[in-house]
Amino acid sequence: MTDQVDLFLDSLMNAPIKDERATMEFPFFCLTKKPRTTPMVYNDGKVKIEIKPGSAGIATIWDKDILIYAASIINERIERGMPAERRIVVPAYDILKVCQRGTGKRSYELLLDALERLRATTILTNLTSAEERERRGFGWIDNFRVVERLDKNSKPIMAGVEIWLNEWMFRAVVKERRVLSIDRAYFKLTMGLERRLYELARKHCGYQPRWDIGMARLREKCGAEGPLRNFKVDLKTIIERDSLPGYRMHLMFDATSDMIKGLKADGYDIPPRYGGNDRIVVRFMRKNEAEVLTPQAVDM
Repeated sequence: MTDQVDLFLDSLMNAPIKDERATMEFPFFCLTKKPRTTPMVYNDGKVKIEIKPGSAGIATIWDKDILIYAASIINERIERGMPAERRIVVPAYDILKVCQRGTGKRSYELLLDALERLRATTILTNLTSAEERERRGFGWIDNFRVVERLDKNSKPIMAGVEIWLNEWMFRAVVKERRVLSIDRAYFKLTMGLERRLYELARKHCGYQPRWDIGMARLREKCGAEGPLRNFKVDLKTIIERDSLPGYRMHLMFDATSDMIKGLKADGYDIPPRYGGNDRIVVRFMRKNEAEVLTPQAVDM
């Protein structure tokens, strides 16, 4: 839609980046860029989540960048004592720069695709927001509008984006203040699973030096598809990359890992039963903490 850009544009170039805690804790987004057209379902006995795709598939974890941006804008307005509204109007260029994407024509087209997936994806959950539960399906954004201007060649280009955030997430940010600061380096992570693991590390290692979780349970919380053995291979790749901003992972009780081989070489007795994939524990630690290897309480 072409329109005169006469709207107040928020900017986030130098403000803290904030993410909503429930979307960091639970699997709400597809981890691959390949369109997922089958529903995602998560149910741990307490929290139930069903994500239904739109015509272009389920919103991806890269599409979530826009929600992080929106939550950060709303949070910044609250911190400055300004009124917070579900509707935000921001420069399209600003979104791309903050989320560390390119600013060429293709980047603007991908931004539009992301907005459409966020609007079309339907979420059903029993998670409350400000003590209110949505008993209807909702999209990540209720609506959006692209504001264009003409360039020097009289061709329309995307200038501003007007977004209406959904009520569920807006209440979480404004009423419950359910946000956490995240590292801007998050946007540089190229693997969907890397991004998801960082979210979980940031959520659970914020007030403790480390967090242990069974590998099978971790796969569920990530919303990863495929066999557990494939998930283990992906984890090892990310561990070798050591790419999570501020955090590091280890596989505990993995008989094939260098760490367990080293413990055995040092004379530690590692029971054989700990070698199975269903017995492997993943440890998340802050990089500035001493790497103590003794397992603590584990979410299996």
